[in-house]
Amino acid sequence: MIRMNKHPLALKLVILIVSLAFAAVGFSADGNSARIIPKGTVSVIKDGKVVGEFTQEAPLPEGSLLKCEGQCTVRMNDAYLVAEHDTVFSVTPMAESNQLLVQEGTVYFSINESSRPLQFNTPSGVVTTRQTSLTDGELRGYVRVSGNEAEVGVIGGGTMLVDTPNGEMAILPGKQVTLALVEPATPASASTEGGGSTMAANVALGIVGTAVIVGGIYAINEAITNDSNGGGGGGGGGGGGGSPSSP
Repeated sequence: MIRMNKHPLALKLVILIVSLAFAAVGFSADGNSARIIPKGTVSVIKDGKVVGEFTQEAPLPEGSLLKCEGQCTVRMNDAYLVAEHDTVFSVTPMAESNQLLVQEGTVYFSINESSRPLQFNTPSGVVTTRQTSLTDGELRGYVRVSGNEAEVGVIGGGTMLVDTPNGEMAILPGKQVTLALVEPATPASASTEGGGSTMAANVALGIVGTAVIVGGIYAINEAITNDSNGGGGGGGGGGGGGSPSSP
């Protein structure tokens, strides 16, 4: 006992150093926890060209434009995203939100009470979640872009209150918001946030199609189940899984 109390300052210093080390490791792991899990190949696109590819699980290249050949999953510490085949998208986790850009295709998502707000960036406009009211453990939805139209919908699990180019809207389970680019002279339209665009986004509420509901539930359930069982993307070839291979 006398020996333990002999150097209290040194003991406190050791405890402080160890605590800071654990805190640093925890912060680093949380800040870089987003992963991409391909079923096939995920291409990294820059200036319209493929500059790299993923064929197995790896850290998410945050903010990079990606294209899926086959489905691919993005796992974050507060959300799951599943992109369908041929979807072109990017994901940028931020301190206060998760930003999802979809240029073409469909991305399903699953969020919970602790999830950061989602910001959906599409060619037709921006939709941002302001508040979610969950009736289940998780809310599942989707964003789909095709041509001049974009849809953001809730498959089930709760309601999303969102900001759209036409103002605030509530998306109930089985409902969706459609953003369609139209000529500015069209009544009840609002300018998009793209800057310099001569088009405007007309916003309307609609019903989620049965195929989307079934496809979304299956895709998210499969992604979560595979992840829980330790499954990842294909491949498993030699090291370097954390970096994309050059085409």
